[in-house]
Amino acid sequence: MKRRDFLNYTGLGALGVATSGTLAGCSNDEPKVKFWQQGNFRPVAEEVTLTELKVEGTIPPELSGLYVRNGTNSSTGVSEHFFGGDGMMHGVRLENGRAAWYRNRYVDTPVYRKEAGGFGAPQPENTTSAVSLLYHGGELMALGEFGYPYLINPDDLSTKGPYNYDGKLAGNMTAHPRIDPATGELLFFGYDVMEPYLTYYRADKGGTMLQVEPITMSGPSMIHDFAVTQKYVVFMDMQVRFSWLSAIMGSGLPFKWDDSAPCRFGVMPREGSDADVKWFDIPSCFIFHIMNSFDRGDEVIVDAARYDHLWVKSSHDFHYHAHLSRFAMNMKTGQASVERLTGGPMEFPSVNRQRWTRDYRYGYSVAVDKENNAPEKVATSESGLRKYDVVTGEIDEWLPGLALEPGEPMFLASQESGGEDEGYIATYVYDKNTQTSAFCIFEATKLSAGPIAKVQLPVRVPVGFHGVWVPDSVMA
Repeated sequence: MKRRDFLNYTGLGALGVATSGTLAGCSNDEPKVKFWQQGNFRPVAEEVTLTELKVEGTIPPELSGLYVRNGTNSSTGVSEHFFGGDGMMHGVRLENGRAAWYRNRYVDTPVYRKEAGGFGAPQPENTTSAVSLLYHGGELMALGEFGYPYLINPDDLSTKGPYNYDGKLAGNMTAHPRIDPATGELLFFGYDVMEPYLTYYRADKGGTMLQVEPITMSGPSMIHDFAVTQKYVVFMDMQVRFSWLSAIMGSGLPFKWDDSAPCRFGVMPREGSDADVKWFDIPSCFIFHIMNSFDRGDEVIVDAARYDHLWVKSSHDFHYHAHLSRFAMNMKTGQASVERLTGGPMEFPSVNRQRWTRDYRYGYSVAVDKENNAPEKVATSESGLRKYDVVTGEIDEWLPGLALEPGEPMFLASQESGGEDEGYIATYVYDKNTQTSAFCIFEATKLSAGPIAKVQLPVRVPVGFHGVWVPDSVMA
């Protein structure tokens, strides 16, 4: 079967992910009541622009720039999977101690405009671009899991169009690239369900592509993230695999746990080739998100949110907890180890991005309720934010109770040359009682003290994925 025919048949042409497969809705594993159409998971109906926003507390005056977060928001109100809605950005502009505006805008793609869908031509621009955002080479980009990135105007969050690095991007681009904070170099990858299963890319600080390198994998693995150190990149070849049966049955995403598949990390020099990849077997697991990674002597260290299993029944099977774990790959001995670091169930790990690729001390995450391990139980779950000291093992938490639901924590530096945790943590927080949201800012050194500023929004910001902070000093 040719690639184009294959993608048309399975509905993967618009995967990013509009996976209305051949027999969508016919799987016995599909949930009867879809959690992503309930509570704060459900999409919002309108794009809005709000000014003269009320602020409780004080916004630090040195914070001038744009915070914007991406996520799925089905324009029809219905999608076959939690990851399957259209991309929608939610942004707050900070200026001189005030919140100048809030906007939410769809990423304007052919899928959103209904010009392409699950059975459309498998063009890389046919993506929902709904997972994260990146600012690099003077451009703000919305990123999905499949397809090209989309350029976004930071002044109003309007969509400028798809971007393919002057034709050097073969197709898919990850939603989790890494920028080297010292050189500005961008390192990323794209994965696919057809060979080459993974392709590695490097671009210089201006966005000029420097390297395109196909990587040999054991098969079509789902690869959401990867790790970068000052010397190496680390690829994950894990046990959530493309499934023909899931593709044919249309049960959400065509990926499923495979006990027989290998579980390993591939470590390659940043400017190396496929022949230079050194593979390390690791205990069975799956990882969506890396917290940080760095070199330590002969070892490559990767700290990540590790699941023992995921999507065992189908891609709707989210009934598992992730825990912060440290992987160590010894480049001399060829041995790998893993240990669980301190802290309970968590997700959306993050750090001060000036520490990307380097040894670090502090990390942040969403704290997940250990008693309720399924999204549909969110109404009775207690979540919060957590700060980790990975050197001492100390933890600082903000646990606001059942009524408030925070999203991914984003570190905002107070100054370019400050200490690792000299700055702020920002996120959207949903209030179940009022069914509205607030943009909240915390002091990173005193997370448990609660927000020092709340930008009250008379609208709801749904559960979403990843964001970016773009200070004016970077956009200047």
